[in-house]
Amino acid sequence: MNYKPLAALVICIVICLVSAALASLVQSGFGQITVNSGFIDAPPEAGGGKIAYKLYIPRGASAANPVPAVLAMHGYQNDKETSAAYGIELARRGIAVLAADLYGHGGTGPGMRERGWGTRKLTSPDKTVSGPRRFMLMMTFSVLDFFKPELSAGLRDSSMGGKAAYQYLGSLPFVDPSRLGITGHSMGTWASWSVGAAFPAHKAIVLQCGELLVPEYYDAAKYRFNNILLLQARYDEFDYFRDFKPNVIGLEKTPLRYRDFMGQSSQVEWNKTYGSFQDGSARRMELIQNNHRLTTHDAHALTAAMYWFTNALDSKPGIADSDHIYMAKEVLILIAMLAALAALLPGFLLLGQIPFFASLIQPLERERVKIIPKKSRARAALIAILVSGLTFPFLGQLGHGLMPVPEDVFRMTIGNGFITWLTFLMIVALVMLIYWYKKGEGKRLGFTLYDLGLADKAAPDKAAWSAAGKSLLAAFILTGMMYILVCVSAALFSLDLRFIWPFFRVFTPARLGQFFVYLPFYTAFFAVNAGVRLYGQLRLGEKKSPLATQFVWWGYSVFIMLGGVFLIVLIEYIPFFAGLGPGADLLFSPLFGGPFMSVMILLIPQFAVFFFLSTWLYRRSGRVYIGSFIVAILASWILAGGSAMF
Repeated sequence: MNYKPLAALVICIVICLVSAALASLVQSGFGQITVNSGFIDAPPEAGGGKIAYKLYIPRGASAANPVPAVLAMHGYQNDKETSAAYGIELARRGIAVLAADLYGHGGTGPGMRERGWGTRKLTSPDKTVSGPRRFMLMMTFSVLDFFKPELSAGLRDSSMGGKAAYQYLGSLPFVDPSRLGITGHSMGTWASWSVGAAFPAHKAIVLQCGELLVPEYYDAAKYRFNNILLLQARYDEFDYFRDFKPNVIGLEKTPLRYRDFMGQSSQVEWNKTYGSFQDGSARRMELIQNNHRLTTHDAHALTAAMYWFTNALDSKPGIADSDHIYMAKEVLILIAMLAALAALLPGFLLLGQIPFFASLIQPLERERVKIIPKKSRARAALIAILVSGLTFPFLGQLGHGLMPVPEDVFRMTIGNGFITWLTFLMIVALVMLIYWYKKGEGKRLGFTLYDLGLADKAAPDKAAWSAAGKSLLAAFILTGMMYILVCVSAALFSLDLRFIWPFFRVFTPARLGQFFVYLPFYTAFFAVNAGVRLYGQLRLGEKKSPLATQFVWWGYSVFIMLGGVFLIVLIEYIPFFAGLGPGADLLFSPLFGGPFMSVMILLIPQFAVFFFLSTWLYRRSGRVYIGSFIVAILASWILAGGSAMF
């Protein structure tokens, strides 16, 4: 037996668990914070179920010494763990934090549909929105349940469970119910407005990339919002958080900002407080030099939020507003996640030492390998990049809202967009690949199924179905090992394996079911596009050393598979940084901006890691099966475990 893979596996597991333990230590403020999790009963109008939460309790909080508290609500496609920076930093300053999973997110039972959906679009009240219900829900996120009836008809709870969480937070014996604050990011800012309207005694609201409300949409004399800080991302991809303007700079001069929000008679300045904390009139717009998603963990944003809450809630922590430790937790749990992923590689080698799986390790030939001409490869690469890039905004948004799929089966809203896009790319690649193999250049060059990574050398024209079956079993065993690590981290340290946003988390029963719904689509894409085409048809030659081959092939894989997304990144952000506004909004209309533009910050590094794994696994196994199956399982896990459910 070769013990090197075992040693490498043990090292990866140790790094994973030690990093998670250290991240947990940071999460607890090095002993200053007690962190626990639980569930709150969802309101009856939400169809029952439970709302999951994570609670950060500062040291010394008790019934005899009640402390102020803040309800933290995440954005779309996130969960309560995305509020960890606020939980850690506020609790270090003597303020308890309850971070809730809103409807359809994390461990909360009721789906997003329990929010309800309006029949009118807020920005154009006379225009009826058409399309499937989930698209109507997305289009009416801006409509809140305290708006005038002609706008809010159809809504049930635009706080998405936030009101129930706020009530629960105020009932805790160690919390001072007279000193409660609210914060939310993105989708959570609409929930924040909704909670604030329902509980006018709140002391402060911090909107992380929030939309400002037009007074004509609600009874401004009836609803009072106290001490509001708006954290404004300068490069916000969502037009409604920029007042439907191309740029943020200049908004301080608009009546909506200086008059309706800030309560001033003339234009205001960024990063300056107006009004008074004592009477609830304090207002401030903090300009954050970041994009939409990263505002939750921006140091400037956190500093401004600490200043705001400690003043509004009358907390005197003795810690500078800029004294932060939250990012150490994120980096440590990122290391834990990468170590868990790295463990898959020695795990495969170890599995290959078992006789049943030994045939999965088939060394690649270095000589007499069929390689297509450089011009053909360049042409194929260009086609792949252009097709994937130019269809990404349109097919993603189509599947996100309008694709007519059974909504009780395909419940992952953003997932429907991804599988629409990826399935289209898979079909295009498959049709072109079959023609190339049977009638085109592949036939002229004498390519076999073995050359495409689908067969054994002994039977080059016969697909290795036995190897495919064993590879599928091995993929589930290896990712199952990683799932155990995630369960251990959750049980011992109250942490998922992630970096800021949800990646690998423990499944709820409903999310496990969704995993198996979306897995076939990811499997087909990775097997065809990131398998047969990438490592078979477009295979590169070997380099001077195995290490050089791995990194050159990996870079090549990232270029082929993510080049189209990089193209859209350039289209989106070059005009934005030049001061013109986001490229997708300018070229395609805001309908095709927003979610699928901001999600690129997650898609690119996620897929880049996947292609490192699949490249290594192809080179070790000599076939495309094991790599395709493992990355398909990982992608489906990320989607079903952490995305929003309709």
